[in-house]
Amino acid sequence: MPPPSSSDLVLPGPITQAVTRSDTGSGFTCEHEALNRFFREAARQNQERDISRTWVLRRAESDDPALPLVLGYYTLSLTTLKRETLPADLGKRLPHYPLPAVLIARLARDSRVRGQGHGEDLLGDAHLRALAINAQSGAVAVIVDAKDAPARDFYKKFGYEPLLAESEPPTSPWPLRLFLPMAEIRAAYSTEP
Repeated sequence: MPPPSSSDLVLPGPITQAVTRSDTGSGFTCEHEALNRFFREAARQNQERDISRTWVLRRAESDDPALPLVLGYYTLSLTTLKRETLPADLGKRLPHYPLPAVLIARLARDSRVRGQGHGEDLLGDAHLRALAINAQSGAVAVIVDAKDAPARDFYKKFGYEPLLAESEPPTSPWPLRLFLPMAEIRAAYSTEP
């Protein structure tokens, strides 16, 4: 059975907006200083230079004004992967040249709203944007670079699996680089039974 086409998908609208100068100066703080620094110092500049796109989840007007203005963000860019880094059952059906993929380069939620589901909301929104990219140019998977074991475990709850290390032979898992096949994301939004 062929995969559902983009016309078979029911996609809700995105919940995020493109990062702005006021977002990056809003005092966003998560548990990883590298993610805080990227957001403050590079997110908007990388967007202006067409390096990546950063999307922010802002506090709604109806939310408690004590909440941070920016609840979380994620950054998307494009990447490639080798079929040898995929599990054999997936890789054997793909060509030997570099395969296109969408990279969630960063995903963070403000530590003051931990446990409120914003990380899950951001990941779902990133999947919607990845589907839109896939409809325009094609991508075999979404790749994430988890910062640590808790982040890896977060992604694994949503079906992400470790890529195999790019060594010869590729046998050991690269524990913090994970992937989710685009076909699985597409199926999650398909209207077909």
